[in-house]
Amino acid sequence: MENQDLKNLVVEYLIETTREVKKIASRGEGRQVLGETINRPEDLEIGIDRIGEDILEKLLKKQGIKATVFSEPENRDIKNGGEVYGSVDPFDGSMLYLRGFEHSWYTALSFFDKKKDPLVCGIADIINEKYYITEDDGNYLVLMKTGEKKKIEPASRKKLTEPIVLSSYIMSSQYSPKFLDIFGDLIKNMHPKGLFYPHGGSYIYAFLASGLIDAYVMFNEPRSEIDPGFPMAKKAGCQIINVDSDGNYQDYQFIPGRQHDKVDLLIAVSTSELRDQLINHYVKKYAEKYFFKS
Repeated sequence: MENQDLKNLVVEYLIETTREVKKIASRGEGRQVLGETINRPEDLEIGIDRIGEDILEKLLKKQGIKATVFSEPENRDIKNGGEVYGSVDPFDGSMLYLRGFEHSWYTALSFFDKKKDPLVCGIADIINEKYYITEDDGNYLVLMKTGEKKKIEPASRKKLTEPIVLSSYIMSSQYSPKFLDIFGDLIKNMHPKGLFYPHGGSYIYAFLASGLIDAYVMFNEPRSEIDPGFPMAKKAGCQIINVDSDGNYQDYQFIPGRQHDKVDLLIAVSTSELRDQLINHYVKKYAEKYFFKS
């Protein structure tokens, strides 16, 4: 199988899912609750989540591509062969949509080879009808209506004292307490022109790859929120790492079938200098708050 075949499938998936989701949303449909999300008390599966999965399954069959694709609901994994692995977030923004917010609706899809190395990644901004796609020579942003295409690059800031954009998903109590406990003072002391973007998920890696954010930090991040999107930031030369309490880190790796597991501390960052400063901040604060003092 050629990578171009997978890229064509990803692009078709992004465009078709965007159009169908917007059509369903315009009618106010797709808010019926279908069930809980495994190991995610803050999340639900709702009707609109099924649209992307159904489209992807149809496209795989149409193009004769054999793949095992992992999704958030375990019983919705697509298993039609074993040439490649895939990871899909069919609708990133379910809880916002459920509550009536027209904000941050995305879908993301990645494919990996048998060695678990990324092959292609695409992320669609559904509301604004544009998508991000990996290609051989880098990452691109494409407008769906016109086909206009431009290359994107990550930011190059190297210090936390610069006007960086730091991101973390803190809209749920499942994630906000520990982040604010460890990194709250960093936010309080950010550069006056810096920004804290309190959102995240699989789409955030397009923001990192295109320089919209400088760093994304998450405690207990579900792999289902990482796998569909992280290959785009990796392609851009960004670093996506797991960090332990001693400050040791390793590159994040896709593991087939482990989408319901969580990463204790994930840092995705555009430069190694910011990586080191964020790790140092974490180790210092962790020691202050959790180690017994003699």
